[in-house]
Amino acid sequence: MNKDLTEALSKVPETWKSNSRIYGEACEYWLSDNVTCPECKLGKMTKLTANVPVVDHACTNCGATFQVKAKNGKILKRDGSASIIGAEYKTTLTSLQAEKGDWSMILISYCRKTNLVKKVSYIPSSNIKEGNIVPRKPLGPNARRAGWQGCNIVFSRSDIHSML
Repeated sequence: MNKDLTEALSKVPETWKSNSRIYGEACEYWLSDNVTCPECKLGKMTKLTANVPVVDHACTNCGATFQVKAKNGKILKRDGSASIIGAEYKTTLTSLQAEKGDWSMILISYCRKTNLVKKVSYIPSSNIKEGNIVPRKPLGPNARRAGWQGCNIVFSRSDIHSML
C-alpha cells in the first residue's frame, strides 16, 4: 500500500488555503486510490461528490458507505479510544436514525511534514450509535453562524479496528 499523499495532494484545488481542508481532501483521494472496502474486502472505495450529507465514500461492490475523518498527528488516544470532531449535531443524529443510517467511519492519521499516511482505522456501522454522538456548545450570538451546533463523535478502543 502506497502511504505517500503527494499524488493525492496534486488533485486538491490550488486555491484552497486551509491545511486541514487540503489534507482532508487529499486523504479522501488517497483512500480511493489505495484502500479496498473494509466491509466486503473486494470493492473499490469511490469518492462521492461534495456536500453529500455525512458520507464521503461508497464501495463499488457492496454499496457500503463511509465517512472519512483525517487528522495531522494521532487520532487515537493512548487508551485506544478516539474523539473526533463531527458535523452538525442534528444532521449527524438524523443520519443515524434514517433508514439508510448504516454508514461506517474511516479514520486517517497523517504527517504533514512528510506527506505520509501513518495509520488508518475503521469503525463499522454496527459500532456507531446515537450515544457516540455528543453535542458541542452552540456557537454564540456574535458568531458568523450563530446558534449552529456541532458534535463530537466518541469511540472506545473496542469500537475501532486497525487497517494500517
